[in-house]
Parts: sequence; C-alpha cells; structure tokens
Amino acid sequence: MQERKAWEALLKDPQRSYDAQCKKILSLKKILAYLYKECLSEYKGLSLKEIYDRLDTDPTSNKMVSQNVEDLKIPDSKVCYDLLFKLAHPKDPKRRLWIDMEPQGIDPGKDVLYHRGFYYVCRLIDGQRNDPQGFTGDAYADMHKVISFWICLRHPRYKDNKLYRYYVEENRITGKGKTKRRGKDTMEVLILYPRRRYRYDFY
Repeated sequence: MQERKAWEALLKDPQRSYDAQCKKILSLKKILAYLYKECLSEYKGLSLKEIYDRLDTDPTSNKMVSQNVEDLKIPDSKVCYDLLFKLAHPKDPKRRLWIDMEPQGIDPGKDVLYHRGFYYVCRLIDGQRNDPQGFTGDAYADMHKVISFWICLRHPRYKDNKLYRYYVEENRITGKGKTKRRGKDTMEVLILYPRRRYRYDFY
C-alpha cells in the first residue's frame, strides 16, 4: 500500500517521474555495462559479461545500488548527485572509480554541462578525504579517479551520437628537452548525446 501511494505521488509530478525512470534505467547492470564498455577507457578490452560481473559485489541482483548522493560538506552549497557508484578499478586493484551518473533531459547549451560536470568532480574529490572508500589525511597520492558522466537525451540533431571527454592534462610550458603530454588520471567529465534509437544484443 505504501509503495502504491509513493508511485501515485511520483506520477503527479512529470519531471520527478522522468528523473526517477532515468535513474531506474541507469541502475541496471546491463545498461551500465554497455555504457562503460563504449565510453570509459578503464573498461576497454573487457567483454560485456566481464564488466557486468565487476559492477557490484552482489551477483544475485541485476541492479546497482547508488551510494549517498547528498554532499553537504560546504554550508549552503548542497549538491545532489543523481547516481553515485564507487567501484573497484578494473585495471588497478589498489584504486577505485567514483562514477557520478547524471541523466539530463534537455541540453541547456552554453557549456553548462561541462562546467557543472567539473564542479561535481571537484566536490567528489574533496569528499574522498577521510572517506572509508577514499584516502586518509594527506595521502593525496591515494586519490581515486572520479568520473562525472552526463547523458543528454534531448538535444539538437547535429549532436547525435557524439561523446565528449574532458580531463586534466600535463603540458610543459618552460624548459628544454622532449616531453610527452601526459594525462593526470584523477578526474574526467563525459558528455554523451545519444541518438533516439539503438539496438543491441547482450551476451
């Protein structure tokens, strides 16, 4: 009875209902396995089943359980993440991946998602300090990678099927000698603009 009342209240608010359905879909391991394989470099080379098996410690469930999504560390600056997953890093057993999943109904334009995404990853990195699944004290070298993954569902057609990746990169400004451009693997913002229809066959 209580669950039915909750659903009735949800359906009275179309935006709330839309957000809830997006979160429900993006909690499914099969959906996440596809997204991570195609969009996250950490999962390249792994099969869908291998990714699926790495997503959670509960093999009996087909859904992921989101971590605490409210960030209250800064007074009067509360951040609510849609879905937050803290996963074992598939390529480095000493590290974890903190992945913030953010379904977005309408493209706000003007690089809003880019700026908001970087604000979110900075807040999540700040939240790692002294977190049980983060790092302790001043051990900044033990920082885990944070990814803010935005999926914009309604957008101009020219953005169809495009994925943008933003990250921190090292570039030598002064001094002599050859050097490689190296990415600092601590934070990343992904913005995906999918087309309306896709067809997949799972394993």
